[in-house]
Amino acid sequence: MNLWEGCNVGHEIAERRANPRISAVFDLQGTPDDGGAVARMEASDISLSGLRCTSTADFAEMTQLAVRLQLPTDGNGQTEVVDVRAVVVRRIEIPSATQSASRYELGLFFTGLEDDSRNRIERFLSR
Repeated sequence: MNLWEGCNVGHEIAERRANPRISAVFDLQGTPDDGGAVARMEASDISLSGLRCTSTADFAEMTQLAVRLQLPTDGNGQTEVVDVRAVVVRRIEIPSATQSASRYELGLFFTGLEDDSRNRIERFLSR
């Protein structure tokens, strides 16, 4: 396959995601498989295959995580907890001029979603 195959004339890379993403801000927690503290994170978008979030904890790419999503269920602060497995597929340091510690933007890819978790995420995406 040619590297540029699937790109449009303006040289913009065509969307490769199989699942559409929606903007959604919610809290989540991640715990690395090799132990370590629970990291509190904030999601900015989600799809059925993964999400983008920010974290004060730094995780290297390919780190396996146990993730607890706290998906909003309505406008009054109620959440639904969904536990998933994920791997860090992208990590970008976001230096801060106002905070003492850097933050990190992470791309998480869901691995081996169980049917119940998949159904709950699909339900959230369709709201």
